[in-house]
Order: sequence, then C-alpha cells, then structure tokens
Amino acid sequence: TYRKNVQQMMQCLIRKLATLSQYEEVLAKISSTSTDRLTVLKTKPQSIQRDIITICNDPYTLAQQLTHIELERLNYIGPEEFVQAFVQKDPLDNDKSCYSERKKTRNLEAYVEWFNRLSYLVATEICMPVKKKHRARMIEYFIDVARECFNIGNFNSLMAIISGMNMSPVSRLKKTWAKVKTAKFDILEHQMDPSSNFYNYRTALRGAAQRSLTAHSSREK
Repeated sequence: TYRKNVQQMMQCLIRKLATLSQYEEVLAKISSTSTDRLTVLKTKPQSIQRDIITICNDPYTLAQQLTHIELERLNYIGPEEFVQAFVQKDPLDNDKSCYSERKKTRNLEAYVEWFNRLSYLVATEICMPVKKKHRARMIEYFIDVARECFNIGNFNSLMAIISGMNMSPVSRLKKTWAKVKTAKFDILEHQMDPSSNFYNYRTALRGAAQRSLTAHSSREK
C-alpha cells in the first residue's frame, strides 16, 4: 500500500515539475521577445498604433483577463520561493546567504515583474494620446478597470493600476486630471492606503475571503 502511495506521489510530482519547467520556458521566451516587440512598436506610425480601449473597450472584460493572468502566475509560486527570497544574510559576509546553495526564486520574481509591467502599461497608455480629453478618457477607463478588479478580489492588479496612475508622468498631468471625475479613484486609493500597515487593504481582503467562503456558486467564489 505504501509503495503504491509513494508511486502516485512521485508521478504527481513529476507532472508538476514538468509543468513548472514548461512555464519557466514560456517566461524566458516572453522576457526575450518583449524588447523586440517594443522596437517594432516604436517604428510604427502613431496613426496605426492601437490603444487598449480599441482592443478591449469593456473594463470588466479586461479586469477578468488580468485576473486570469494573476492566477496563472500565482499558481506557480511555491512556498519555498518566499523562504529563499527573504532568507537571512550571513552577518559576517555580505555576499553570501546562510544557505550554501540558494535556489532560484524565478516565479516569484516573474510575478513582481508582471506587477511592474502592468503599472508601466497603465502609465504608457495614459501618456500616449496627444489630446487632453483622450488622456482623461483613458484615466477614467483604468479607474473602471481597477474598480472591477476590486470587485473580483484581484487586489494585485488593482494596486498595479493605482501604482501606474500615481507615477510622476501621469500624476503631473494637472489639466488632464481636471477633466476626470476622481471620486471613484479616491475610494480605490483609500483602500490601498499603506498607513497602519495597510489596514484598509487587510480589511478588504478579509471581507473578500469571507464572501468567498459563504458563496453559493463557483462563479461567486
């Protein structure tokens, strides 16, 4: 019986490792092609560059797609990566950690990189239009996307979007912001307020977890 159980565990582990290996290959490919794509985008005339609203004009749909990406990226992060990421340094040697062979935290790093890419995407999309009214429309669009992310319980994308909108190239567009109804944004920003060790965020997270536990359908969950 034990032999059978061990064999099943080994098969499950091998499948998981194979999937993880494929995922890491995909991450490496994304990373290597992103620079090439940026070069191609820069060479295109502005008249044929498409903004994100042209590609997906429904904030709820974009929020859903962002959540799919978040869940996929999160799914491949193992608890051991957090241990490796925050491992104590050897106080006698600044270059060496307490572990002789420090494992890679590739998937955790990819998740952080995804957060940064989403923030830069938001800032870029807002800054690209020449006219103030188009920039204001883009800001309002991302506010709606952020709100939908909050409703879904996708707090990581929500924080990335808010981070992108608070970047200096966006925040200094005073005349553009004057055309935006900022009440919804102020509420979302309040939820992500870092004061009291992110008290508002932790409260919202507990509420989302409770709603998930008491949900009647898998969609609500």
